Amino acid sequence: MEQKRENFQTEKRNTAVSKAESVKLDTKCLYAGKMERIKQWQENPHGHPFCEILFVLSGAGEATVAGETYRIQKGDIIVYNPYTVHSESTVGDSGIELAFFGITNFQVANLPTDYLIAEDASPVLHTKKTESKFSFYFRSLVEEMSGDEQYGELMAKYWARLILIGVLRLANISEAKFVTNAIFTRIHQYLSTHYTEIESMDQVCQALGISKYYLSHVFKNYMGVPPMQYVTGQRMAYAKKLLYETDLSASAIGEQCGYKDHSLFFKSFKKYVGVTPLVFREKSNRFWMNTEEELRQIQKNKNG
Repeated sequence: MEQKRENFQTEKRNTAVSKAESVKLDTKCLYAGKMERIKQWQENPHGHPFCEILFVLSGAGEATVAGETYRIQKGDIIVYNPYTVHSESTVGDSGIELAFFGITNFQVANLPTDYLIAEDASPVLHTKKTESKFSFYFRSLVEEMSGDEQYGELMAKYWARLILIGVLRLANISEAKFVTNAIFTRIHQYLSTHYTEIESMDQVCQALGISKYYLSHVFKNYMGVPPMQYVTGQRMAYAKKLLYETDLSASAIGEQCGYKDHSLFFKSFKKYVGVTPLVFREKSNRFWMNTEEELRQIQKNKNG
């Protein structure tokens, strides 16, 4: 009887570890704050190479994300993935009060680093019954980041992680997607490491010694997308990063992302992102801010 109990505890502990492996929250809060704007306010479009999360404390307005406009109101959470041009504004005579923070160093299952939601998902989440809980989380985070109490940074990490996990729940990301097994782990690690080198599913199957049907079935069952679609997503995220951070030509970036055919890279990028690589870079030069500029702007807003 004692032996059975010990085996059960070991199995349970191993299962718990495997669930956590696909969600890594070694988070770092870059800034946090609150702002209140009266009617007729329009923020300038901008973006940054990290994730930003907002919460509407009161009022209502609009958020424009990657060219699409969404109505936002009290209790809504807005998620801006890295490299996403965005802005907020008031509507009519309504004012708006927002809490916000910038965060980096996390990984969620099948998404690129520091991406909290899929690129085709709605960036606006309605908290509904959990509004009071999120309001408390955001206010606590802002308080810790703006104060100078001992262990403030650790407390800020705690509140930020609670918010991230809460957002995952709101986005209907099932815990089942984070339950893994040895075969899936091998597939995921290979695709995540070699996505710029993969030319076909046959190449992956040969490297892992798995049949094409089994590989596709296992991966899609856990991730919700086919393996090659995941590879394309990783490539596009890397391409956007290179377009923002380097002066390499679009063709050279396509090659670094695994596209030997330049026209195929341009076609894939436009289909996935919505604009050509050159247009994307042009927008980035006009709208994006880096971390230091973001921090200076936040400090300016606080002092103003």
